[in-house]
Amino acid sequence: MSIPATHSPIPNITILQTHNYPFSSPETEVEHSPISVINQDFSKLDTALKELSEIRQEAENAYAADSEIDPIPDSAYNQTSDLLEKLFSFKIPMPHIGWAEDGSIGLEWRPEGGIVTMGIYGDDDVIYGAFFQKNRQVDGVCNLSDTVLLEGFLETLKRLIQ
Repeated sequence: MSIPATHSPIPNITILQTHNYPFSSPETEVEHSPISVINQDFSKLDTALKELSEIRQEAENAYAADSEIDPIPDSAYNQTSDLLEKLFSFKIPMPHIGWAEDGSIGLEWRPEGGIVTMGIYGDDDVIYGAFFQKNRQVDGVCNLSDTVLLEGFLETLKRLIQ
């Protein structure tokens, strides 16, 4: 049994026109990417990581001498190291680094008219605060593993300290 041939008109096919949209080249995208590290001077990051290592030794010596001081967990050092690398990739100036007796690592910037601080305790969060003389204040907590929130936070940080 065969199906009788039917004549159906060929559908009108529309050919899509292409346009020459001004897409950026990969080279341009790299220049503007906040996480690009091409052509950056790694010495500032290396210096900050070395400073973190020295702070670790200093904090461990202080804890050994005084049991009233809370030890800083290894996770806090690891998260601080990762955060320093992210700061570097976003072209944010390296902070002053310190430790606190409550078992945290502190990062600090002193832009004109204010202070910006971060505290890392090793629980995958960074507690931050920015205080300025002109009544501008920003504070909160950012989860370090939430990359979308962290990138938004780093962009805000960049604007605050530059």
